[in-house]
Amino acid sequence: MKIVFIIMALSFSFCLKIKKRLKFPNLPYGLEELRRDYGGDLVTASVDIANGFLLKDICICFDTSTDANFLHLLLPKFMHHDIAVELFNVTNVEIQDKYFDYLDYKVKNHLGVRTIFFCRHRFYEHVLLEVYERDYIRRNVVYIFNWGREPFSEYFITNIHYVMKVYAITNPRNDTFRIFYNQALPPHENHHFKMVNWWRDGVGLFNHPTLPSTYNNAFKDFKGYVFKVPVINKPPWHIVDYKNDTLEVKGGRDDRILSLLSKKLNFRYDYFDPPERIQGSSASENGTFKGVLGLVWKRQADFFIGDVALSNERANYLEFSFITLADSGAFITHAPSKLNEALALLRPFQWQVWPAIGVTFVVVGPVLYAIIALPNAWRPRFRVRSHARLFFDCTWFTTTVLLRQTGKEPSSSHKARFFIIILSISATYVINDMYSANLTSLLAKPGREKPINNLQQLEQAMRTRGYDLYVERHSSSYSLFENGTGIYKKLWEMMRERQTDFLLQSVEEGVLLVRDHTNKALIAGRETLFYDIQKFGPSYFHLSAKLNTAYSAIAFQLGCPYIEEINKILMAIFEAGIITKMTENEYEKLEKQKKITPETEEDLIPANEKENRIAAKVSEDNEKLQPISLKMLQGTFYLLSIGNIFSGLILMAEILVYKHKKKYGIRRRRNRILICFSKVKNCVVLKIVTVVNAVRRVYRRAMHEAFVATLEYLE
Repeated sequence: MKIVFIIMALSFSFCLKIKKRLKFPNLPYGLEELRRDYGGDLVTASVDIANGFLLKDICICFDTSTDANFLHLLLPKFMHHDIAVELFNVTNVEIQDKYFDYLDYKVKNHLGVRTIFFCRHRFYEHVLLEVYERDYIRRNVVYIFNWGREPFSEYFITNIHYVMKVYAITNPRNDTFRIFYNQALPPHENHHFKMVNWWRDGVGLFNHPTLPSTYNNAFKDFKGYVFKVPVINKPPWHIVDYKNDTLEVKGGRDDRILSLLSKKLNFRYDYFDPPERIQGSSASENGTFKGVLGLVWKRQADFFIGDVALSNERANYLEFSFITLADSGAFITHAPSKLNEALALLRPFQWQVWPAIGVTFVVVGPVLYAIIALPNAWRPRFRVRSHARLFFDCTWFTTTVLLRQTGKEPSSSHKARFFIIILSISATYVINDMYSANLTSLLAKPGREKPINNLQQLEQAMRTRGYDLYVERHSSSYSLFENGTGIYKKLWEMMRERQTDFLLQSVEEGVLLVRDHTNKALIAGRETLFYDIQKFGPSYFHLSAKLNTAYSAIAFQLGCPYIEEINKILMAIFEAGIITKMTENEYEKLEKQKKITPETEEDLIPANEKENRIAAKVSEDNEKLQPISLKMLQGTFYLLSIGNIFSGLILMAEILVYKHKKKYGIRRRRNRILICFSKVKNCVVLKIVTVVNAVRRVYRRAMHEAFVATLEYLE
C-alpha cells in the first residue's frame, strides 16, 4: 500500500507539473536559472521547510556563492509567511565574527536560534568547529545546511556531534530535496545522518511537520550504548567503596534509579572515579566549572546523577532533568546538653516570672498592714501598741503564707481575713502547685540548652559562643554562601575571617566533626544530613529547621537530545511514589546494618576507629533519659547547704555582737564607777571650795568691821 501511495503521489505531481508548464509557458525572470543552479525551486522548498518547523524567525547566512536573484526571491517568500529574517553575508571574517557574536547573545539569554546556510562546504565545516569550540550547542539552537548534490564530506560528518541539532538539505535530483537529521539516530550512531523528510516540486513536504513525531522516539532504545558516568561517595544517594585505584558501587538510591533507566532505555553505563570527588561550582575568575559537573560541562562525561541541586549558576553550564528529590537546606549542631541540675529549683518558671514573685513578696506585707492599720486609724477599735511591730508581723505572716507555713494572723478583722484567704489561694494553687508540677516534669525529663534552629541564632552563636560553621567543598550550599546576600553573606564573611579551614571534602566528614565537638555546625541538604544522623547516632545531633527549598535532578550536557525521554520515565516513577520508596528502602537498609551485634561490630571496626568510638560514647550517658534520682535533687541540698551556711554566718555574727555588747557593758559599768567617783570628788571639792570661800568671806567681813572701828578711834 505504501508503494502504491508513493506511485500515485509521483504520478499526480508529474501531471501537475505538465499542466503547470502548459498553462504558464513563460516563467518569472530568474526562476529557470535558479532551477538550473540549485536543482529545483530551492526558494519554495526552504520556505516550506521553515514553515514545517513552525518558525517565526530565521537567520540566513550566505556568501559570494549564493546568487543575488535567489535572495531576492527568498526574502519576500519569508515575509509573506510572517517569518522574520536576519541576514549575514559571511564572505569576510568580520561578518562571521558578528554572526558568532549574535549566537553568543542568543545563547547567553537562553533564546532560540534557527540558521539556514547557503554557503560553501568548507565554511560549513568551519561553522561546526566554531560551534563546538565556543559551546553554542543548545536544544533550541538549530543549524540547517544546504548541501546540494555532492555527497557529504568526511570532515563535515566528523565535526557533527550528536548533541548538536543539525539538518542538511540535499538535492539528489531535480525538483527534489531531501532533509537529513543527525539526532534521528541514538548516540551509538554518532556522526551519522538519517533522512527524515523530503520535498518535491508541486507536492511540498512529504510529511508535516518537517521533523515527524516518529523520529522523536529515536532515544527510546539506545541499543546498548555505554555512557560514561562519574560517581562520588555520598550516602544514601551513592555508596561507593574505594579500593586503591578502583571503586565499587555498593548501592544507593540514585544507583537504583540509574539501573531502572538503563533497563527501560536499553543502555549501559560505566562508573569512573572523577579527579576531584566533589560536585563542583564555577570559578568566577576564569569562568570555568570545577568538579564532576565540570566534566559534564566539558563533555568529558555524559551525565551525572547523585543529589545534584538545581541553581541558577549551574543552569548556565548544564541541563537538568525532572526533579529526583524535593529537598531543603539545613544545618546540624551538636545535641543540646542537659542544663545544670543544681539550678533545677529556679528553672520551672522563666526568669521573667521571678521578679514578679519577688515584688509580690515585698508588696503583700505592706498591703496587709494598710488593710489593718488604716481602718483602725479612721475609727479606732483596738489599741496598737507599736505600728512597727504590726508592720513586721504582717510582713512575716505573708512570707509564711507564700512559703506554705503556718503563722499567727496579725488581725481577726473580716477585711484582713478575706485578703489572707485570697493570698493563700493564690500562693497555693497558682504559684506553689504550678511550681511543683513544672519542677516534677523537669526532673522527670531534664531540661536542655536552647537549640540553634535558624540562621540568625547560628550567627549569634558564632559571635558569642565561638561556633564554627563548615560546608562541603564546591557544593550547592557552598555556592549559596559564596554568592548569597543578607544573612548568608554575613555568615560567609565570619567563616572567612575567623576560621582557617571551613571547607570539607564530604558531608560525612562534617557530621563526624560535629559529633565529636560541641561548638561545630555543618550546613548541607536536609535529606543527606538526616541519613548521616541516623547512621552515626541521632542522640549526638540536632537538626535545624528548613532553611530554603532545593530540588535535585540529573545533570546533562547542554543540548542533550534524549533528556525528554529521561524526563518521561522520571515523572512516571515520581508520581507513582517509586522514588520515595527507594529512599525509604535506603533507611531500612541502614537500620538493618545498625542491628549488628556488639561482638561483630568490634571485629569489623579497625583499632584506630575503636578509640574514637569509645571517646564518642563517653557523653552518651548525658544524652539518654534517666529515672528521677537524688542526683537530680542536688539543687535542694545546695539550697539547704547555702541556708545552713547563711545561718551559721548569722549565728557567728550574733555571737560576735553578743561578745562585743558584753565587753561594751563591762566598759560601761567601769565608766559609771569612775563617773560616780568623779562626781563625789567634784562634790567634795565643791563643798571644800564653798567652805573656804565662806570662811574667807567671814574673815574679810570681820577685818572690814575692825578697820571701820579703828577709823572712829583715829578720828
